[in-house]
Amino acid sequence: MKILFSPSESKKPTPNPLKSVLMAINCDRDEILNRYYEILNSKDERALSEIFGIKESKEIDKIANLSAQNLYHKAVLLYDGVAYDALDYPSLDEKSARYIDENLLIFSNLYGVLRAGDYVKFYKLKQGQMIGDIDSVKYYKTRLNTALDELLGGDEILDLRAGYYDKFYSIKSPYITMKFLKNGRAISHFAKHYRGIILRYLALNGAKSFDELMEIKFPNLNLSNIIKTKLKIELIFEINGD
Repeated sequence: MKILFSPSESKKPTPNPLKSVLMAINCDRDEILNRYYEILNSKDERALSEIFGIKESKEIDKIANLSAQNLYHKAVLLYDGVAYDALDYPSLDEKSARYIDENLLIFSNLYGVLRAGDYVKFYKLKQGQMIGDIDSVKYYKTRLNTALDELLGGDEILDLRAGYYDKFYSIKSPYITMKFLKNGRAISHFAKHYRGIILRYLALNGAKSFDELMEIKFPNLNLSNIIKTKLKIELIFEINGD
């Protein structure tokens, strides 16, 4: 089973970075990466402010300096946000961490899609921001169709992406999604937290299929409904904790 996931807006340098890149999925990134680093190397503060989504000069300089380093960080540790805090990857045992490394696919505005165990440079790119004249969604749409159709063929798929990243790749086989309700109402910010919790418990249980996923008791979540439409099976969870 492969799990599709979102990146996070914030990122942090990781301990023990590599000195060479390691990416398992080839989706023809050269043009978009070259354009990103052209802007980075221009040291044009206005252009950097736009792609980073930051206004303060000191913070722009900090991000630019980190991005310019020839160090490569493990993707699942590079991302620093609510979902990744809930996953708490560093605390996983070796077997569970390997499950994440191999089965979690993280969508990225700059890299298209990364396997969690891939190593890439530190970067920052505001969601939806053009990179020069390149639109990330348009750039990667066809490329990811080719790369992921082949990679995902025959695998069951759990789609935990935020809606924006649906634009990068449309799933063509049966898949599961999840919705989280509190008192019958959909939540947004806290959904990130519960996606991370789901991911953690999948790893701890080594779930390899939909059937094994359905056997897991996720903390503070009650399965209240299952909605099937065409290829999608949507699991509706009611949050019963604070």
